[in-house]
Amino acid sequence: MPAKKDLPKRYHLNRPDLAQAVAAELRTCQDVKSQQRLLAARLAARGQMTAAQIAEQLGISRRRFFDWMNALKAGGVAGLLERQHGGGAAPQVQGDARKELLAGWQSGRWKRAKEIQPWLRERHAIRLKLSGVYYWLGKWGGVLKVPRQTPAQKDAAAAEEFQRTLCERWASLNRG
Repeated sequence: MPAKKDLPKRYHLNRPDLAQAVAAELRTCQDVKSQQRLLAARLAARGQMTAAQIAEQLGISRRRFFDWMNALKAGGVAGLLERQHGGGAAPQVQGDARKELLAGWQSGRWKRAKEIQPWLRERHAIRLKLSGVYYWLGKWGGVLKVPRQTPAQKDAAAAEEFQRTLCERWASLNRG
């Protein structure tokens, strides 16, 4: 049997006031992400599991668990439930620029995505890469107006013949 000092240490919150506030908030909380944080605090308040076991039970990393407990100790339940991450960078095209771009696209103002770049730069001081323009056009259901070019020397009859006889030719190759 391993010595007592070799066993992982159980995590205990040691804050009865916070444990009561967490239990009260957990009874009324409807948000799943907030419930997960509150559940982590409730398990920590019981002191029966290690930090790794609590994190594993909730499907989070140990680091995230400790971040949540530090937020709880520093700011109470409100600090625990506060989300630090805003969900990514704000889109470059927003507000009036977005409305005007959508209206111009729908009216057929531009024939090519490359024509939108200088318009955005001059009218709204937005420097957007071509891939960014394609992103917005795709978001609104835009498609390429012109199909991809086919080679000039393509023989349509030969292509049709190839498609029609492909299965037969493939079968004859595998019989050997």
